Amino acid sequence: MKLLREPLVAFLLLGAVLFGLYAVSSGALSDESRTIVISDSEIELLATTFRRQWQRPPTESELRALIDGRVREEVLYREALAVGLDRNDIVVRRRMVQKMELLSEDLATLADPTDAELRAFLQEGPDEYREPPRLSFSHVYFNLDRRGAAAEDDALRMLADLRSADAPPEAGFERGDRFMLESGYAAQSPADVQRLFGNAFAEELFELEPGWQGPVPSGYGLHLVYVGPRVDGRMPDYQEIRDRLVSDLNRTRRERANEALYEGLVARYDVQIDEALERMLGGPAGS
Repeated sequence: MKLLREPLVAFLLLGAVLFGLYAVSSGALSDESRTIVISDSEIELLATTFRRQWQRPPTESELRALIDGRVREEVLYREALAVGLDRNDIVVRRRMVQKMELLSEDLATLADPTDAELRAFLQEGPDEYREPPRLSFSHVYFNLDRRGAAAEDDALRMLADLRSADAPPEAGFERGDRFMLESGYAAQSPADVQRLFGNAFAEELFELEPGWQGPVPSGYGLHLVYVGPRVDGRMPDYQEIRDRLVSDLNRTRRERANEALYEGLVARYDVQIDEALERMLGGPAGS
């Protein structure tokens, strides 16, 4: 085993493997497949790619190096195919599947959808584009672990004080218990509030009238809430969301094209699955 770790031995083994691959591939390629043509259009593409990357045209030596690199790539690619290096390779398989899907996606989105198609797509799911209501609020926190049964009474007494003084939102910041989150929030949607305080808190918050309200329970404890400015939810005008509709519809078209491609191709195959596996899965595939 130590011998295999010697650099010279490793080099000789690698050479033997490559020689064997060459011997196998030498008869696998036809005369036609041994002809490599680098066309004017391909050279122009190489030069254009270089210009985009370096913001200047390639020199003669740089262009020659690009062409040599392209020839090298083609030679090694063809030899790899000839000896079957593409077979049973999970990376190659996934890349080829991806290219098939990209091909169907490109065909599905050759042209942007028309306004009529976009409006029809909008009608399929208008709620996806509806802007939610938003409101600003601040709160005073009461820790149930710290205050115990007295927490609600403490909150109600403070609520009465804040209301009688017509206190502004910031008046209660220093009067509650220490809290890990912010004391005030601007223009929050129900989803924003749910992520921070939970569903029940968000639902009750958006039902409250402006001013000091509460106490409102959350997973953290109790809160007195100052409900500030509110903006009602609305459905945006078509032109406001047109770009988003184009993006979403094109994505949907790509997904549908991939599914249609697969359904059309798989129908041409006889798919057989091991009977024991089918029993384990509870029946034939697709049932």
